[in-house]
This record gives sequence, structure tokens and C-alpha cells, in this order.
Amino acid sequence: MKLLEAVQNKKIAGTLLASALVIGSLGTITAFAASGSDAIPKNTVMTAAAPAGAPAAADVAQGTIQYGKTVYATTDGSQNFTMEHWYDPQTKDYRTDVQEFSADHRLLSYRSTYFLNGRSELVVIQRNQNGDPVSGKRLQRADDPKPFEPLDRKSLDFSAVKQTYQASYWTSAGTEHTSDGKTLNKFTNSYRSTLDDGTQANMQYIAYLDPQSGFPVKEELYEDSTGTYKLFSTDTDEYRYVSDDGSVFATGGVTLAPVKSSAEVFAK
Repeated sequence: MKLLEAVQNKKIAGTLLASALVIGSLGTITAFAASGSDAIPKNTVMTAAAPAGAPAAADVAQGTIQYGKTVYATTDGSQNFTMEHWYDPQTKDYRTDVQEFSADHRLLSYRSTYFLNGRSELVVIQRNQNGDPVSGKRLQRADDPKPFEPLDRKSLDFSAVKQTYQASYWTSAGTEHTSDGKTLNKFTNSYRSTLDDGTQANMQYIAYLDPQSGFPVKEELYEDSTGTYKLFSTDTDEYRYVSDDGSVFATGGVTLAPVKSSAEVFAK
């Protein structure tokens, strides 16, 4: 991933974070600045993308749809999200599901967002706790191109994730052994940042990669604004190929109300 995009909101929570993740790419990087000199909010999610690459034959045998899942949480419990995403490299159809949870793990919101038909159509569906659709909206690109444009500038292929960790701002920090006997490659990036309250802080971002797949398994962000590094957030990740039984990009089960702007389509 050569492009890193900061979501520069003073507080990204609920709908704001969900909207940011909707147009994110595979691999969510929390509170991270590529150059280390950018002023970023404390509660920030960044995303990235890169040129597409061909999947391995063994992966294709599992299916042709690229699937990823990220579970993100701040240490203080103020933000808890699960994001799933599906991408069809052939049709370019893309779907993201974002579930937001309270600190005591109650589901607060559940939303699916689809970019379909050559990215000419955007569909947003609100779901209940069982995943059933309860309402939906449809936006045509001709009416408002703004939410489509970020995807025009990036590839959503799996190679985006792997290329992120090949960038020069990462430093190899050896390996980490997991409790189930796996060995992960450890990479760090340290930088200075301005938090949303104006405080200057030292930040340290740690990524743990599967040496065979090249994908991140876990990521941690530490911040030091008081003289001691403290864990700010963690996320766990998984990536694999899946088959589409016809339901992955289907938007049935609910009437889709036509809207004319991105503000309308993302409003609750």
C-alpha cells in the first residue's frame, strides 16, 4: 500500500468511523502516520491501498472473492469495531460491513455498504443484531460522485496489505512467538504526533506479520505523552479467499430508498 489516507476528525466514533471504514481498503491501520510528522487526531483510523497482484493458486482454490476482517478496540473501551470486507477482483464489486459495539460489548450499529455495477451505484443497508436488513438506501454515481472517487484512486486488492509493510518507514524488530506456537515477524514505526487535544506525543506502532502469507495478524499502537508508553489500541486481522454463493453482494430483503447525495446515503 503506497497511499496512506488519514481521516482527520477530532473524534471518530460511531457513524464517523463507520463512514471512514466504508471507503477504507483491506487492512486497517489505526492512528498511524506514514511520515511520522503529520498532525493526527488521537482517535484516528488510516487506510491504504496499492497495485493489484495475482493470488496464489492455492488461495484461488478456496474461492475468488478476497475477504478480510479487522477487530479494533481502544484500551479504554471507548471504541470497539468489527469490520469485514469482500472484494471481487473481476467485477470490482466491494462490500464493507461495520459493527460498532459499546464498552460492555452491546451492538450499537451494524451497517453494510456496497459499491456495485462498475462503481456506478452505492448501497447502504442498516442491519439488526441478527444481521437482517431493516432499511436501505441507494445512491447513483451520476447524482453525487464524491463517495466513489476515493476508490477510483486505489486498488482494493490483497497486495495492498502486503506492500504496506515493505515501506521504508518500518523497522524490523525480530520475531514474536504466539501461545499456539506460531512465529510472527515484528515491525515497528516510531514518530511524533499531535493529539486532538493539542498534546505532543511520541507514538510507536507495532505490526506482527505472518511470514508465510505476508499479512498482518495483529497491530498495536502505543502513545507517550506523559513520559511512559501506554497501549492505546489493538486490532487483529485475518485475510483469505472465499466463494460467493450469490449472497455476498446481494442487496435484497429490503426496499432501497433512492437518495441524491452522500450525506443522505450515510445518514442514519
